[in-house]
Amino acid sequence: MLGLPSATEVKKIIPKRALYSKFQLNTAEQKEFDAAIRQLTIVNEISLRTIPALQKKEEDKAIFVLAVQLKQEGCAEKILYKISRLIDQRLLLALCYADKLQLALLFDNKIFLNEFKPAAEQRVTLQGTDLKDIWEQLALQVANLTPLAGLTPAAVIANAGKREGLTKQIAALTKKMFAERQAKKKLELRLQLNQLKNELNELEAYKS
Repeated sequence: MLGLPSATEVKKIIPKRALYSKFQLNTAEQKEFDAAIRQLTIVNEISLRTIPALQKKEEDKAIFVLAVQLKQEGCAEKILYKISRLIDQRLLLALCYADKLQLALLFDNKIFLNEFKPAAEQRVTLQGTDLKDIWEQLALQVANLTPLAGLTPAAVIANAGKREGLTKQIAALTKKMFAERQAKKKLELRLQLNQLKNELNELEAYKS
């Protein structure tokens, strides 16, 4: 799956009741989960065992690809969050519906998703010399972000989040400014807007 090395391929079905037990889901939550998820299967293991050439570091965590068979296209983020915390390892979720796949992972306590694509078009590459490097590069790939010189993948993702937040603030403040009739308040809003635009420009400069 995902164009990963054949040495990483495994097949281990995880019973849904394991998730129910771990998170002590009540009956309503179990029904919600069961309505969304058909089956959970670990299909790839990226670890020192399957890729011995990787550098060994303290507190290394393996990366598992978990195929999540969906009953409909799309899945609630709160369900993805629970699945991502199911085991004490790193999980790359391959959300499967019909002949399409969507990738998701939990990075820095935030769920990242890419677009649903035909299964044959969903590919990831393993970049890095150790498991931590590979995981961070996978996060960039799923978030559809380009690595930047001088910034860690975590910093690239954080900057992208800030840019997204500033863009939303600018749009809301622009709308508010044009609706404002009092000249003094309109000027105050314009000054705030300019400050936000300057902050956004500084972040955009990192992309160059």
